[in-house]
Amino acid sequence: MMGKMADNRNSPEAPGHNGCPVCKDLLAHMRRFFDMLEDARRASTSDWLTVEEIAEELRISKNVVYRLIRNGELEAINIVDTNGHIAQRGHYRINRADLQKYVAAKKVKTSPSRSTDTSRSRRFPKVRNHLGL
Repeated sequence: MMGKMADNRNSPEAPGHNGCPVCKDLLAHMRRFFDMLEDARRASTSDWLTVEEIAEELRISKNVVYRLIRNGELEAINIVDTNGHIAQRGHYRINRADLQKYVAAKKVKTSPSRSTDTSRSRRFPKVRNHLGL
């Protein structure tokens, strides 16, 4: 409690404080900055992603993402009513949970029985040197 009171006395908005205009301006800019950070945080945690965001996150081209959607490998919704026609690109939204399911299904599973030494010896057979050793 005492710490808060000490902080308030030094604050430009504290009662009885003249309030430096530069400090007031700085505080206003800081409030706007933190509001912008909060807006960005909320936007980045959206459940719906665009094709562009998926491509960026997976580091693949947008064309590959469209192909995954067309082939049914990645579930998406079309936010434009097409009336039976093929919609132009840019109208798909993918739920983050569906993206996570797709990625989980694509994980590479290695065989625990293989060791890296054995696979290396298969790739590079032992060769005798010129001395026969």
